Amino acid sequence: MLKYISTTWVHFILVIIAVMLDGGISLYLAPLLFKQPMSASPMLSLILVIMPVMTGHAQQIKRKWLYTIAFFAGMLVDIFYTGIVGPAIIGFLLMLKLAEFIQRYLSYSFSSSLAVWFVTLTAYMAYDYAAFGIISLVNLNIPNFIMFHLFPTIIINLVLLIVVYELVIYLYNATKKPDISSYDVTPRDLNGRLVLDSRSQRNMSK
Repeated sequence: MLKYISTTWVHFILVIIAVMLDGGISLYLAPLLFKQPMSASPMLSLILVIMPVMTGHAQQIKRKWLYTIAFFAGMLVDIFYTGIVGPAIIGFLLMLKLAEFIQRYLSYSFSSSLAVWFVTLTAYMAYDYAAFGIISLVNLNIPNFIMFHLFPTIIINLVLLIVVYELVIYLYNATKKPDISSYDVTPRDLNGRLVLDSRSQRNMSK
């Protein structure tokens, strides 16, 4: 059934679900995630935005749609969670670009995905800290930011990555269209011999 669905649509739906799950996880696990002075932010939406790049399935989705979906996901995050339109949109687009750059030098494996994810998430958290620091919405100093926000966020998102990684790869593979360019479509008879048209047969008989 999934083979009739475009990978682009699957990716889009997964990213939207991830945006909603970020809010749900934050709500239901608030006593654990936001126990002062600690603050851990679920970033499942960012994980799903860069997942095609990390797993080698980006070629199944047109590049413009990867960035369009990243833009849309960032806009939803800004509207529903940050309250300021712009930071997450720019951040998601930049992190997708960063993930593409890093992945050029790595193979497609879980360890490589971990490396891309770690650098991308850390970069996004640093960007987020700087962006909100500029508009005076963050008053944590850098050591406290690393200890009480960055480190807990990495831990919770590592768990999320491990949980969804294989499932997302399965969905991408299930919607992958076959490469018909590699198929052998030369007509053959039942004995495995090449079938010649009537003109070729007449020429050979002469």
